[in-house]
Amino acid sequence: MSLAITIVTTANRTRRFFQTDPVGVAGILESLKRCNQLFTNSALVIVADDVTEVFNPKAIARIEIETQIDLTPWLPLAWDEAGISAIEANALSGVGLLDDTGLSSRMDFYFEGGDTLAAWVERKHGGGVAERTSRLTHLFEKPCIPYRPENPGVGFVNPAALTRFSLGVAAEHPPAGAWFASEA
Repeated sequence: MSLAITIVTTANRTRRFFQTDPVGVAGILESLKRCNQLFTNSALVIVADDVTEVFNPKAIARIEIETQIDLTPWLPLAWDEAGISAIEANALSGVGLLDDTGLSSRMDFYFEGGDTLAAWVERKHGGGVAERTSRLTHLFEKPCIPYRPENPGVGFVNPAALTRFSLGVAAEHPPAGAWFASEA
C-alpha cells in the first residue's frame, strides 16, 4: 500500500511526495472524503521525515495522487470520475463530438503560472440545452474538478487557478453574450 502525491503550484513548481506507511496512506485516503475542500482550506500541510511543507491552497493549480489502490470508497459519490481523463497531447486522436446526446472532446486546461493539462472528456448529456450550457460555463465555480491521470489514481484541478480551458469542438448552443470570432 503506497501512494505518490504530485502538487503543481501556480508558480509552475512541481513537488512530489511519497507515502508507503499503511497508517500514513490511510490518513491521506481518509482526507479524500473532503476533497471538495482541498483548495478552500487555510493550508495544505505535508510532513516528511525531515521537513514540513505548508502550501497555500489558493496557489495550488492541481494535485495528483498516484496509487494502485481503488479510491472509490474515499471519493464523493456524486463524482463521475471517468468523465475527464488526462492524456498526453500527442496521444490524442479522433475527432471531437458535441451533439444532443453528449460531448466527446479534447479539453485543455491552462493555469496561472503556465502549467497545462491535456485531457479527454466524455459526458453523456442530461437535461436541456440550458442545463448543458450552464455546466460548461460554471466550471470555474466548482470547488474542485476531478480527473483521472495517466497513471492509476486521481487528480484534482483547482478551478480558481485556471485562466482558461479549451474544448476541441465548437459549442452547439453557446451561452447568451458569447463572442463569435476565429483565432488569428
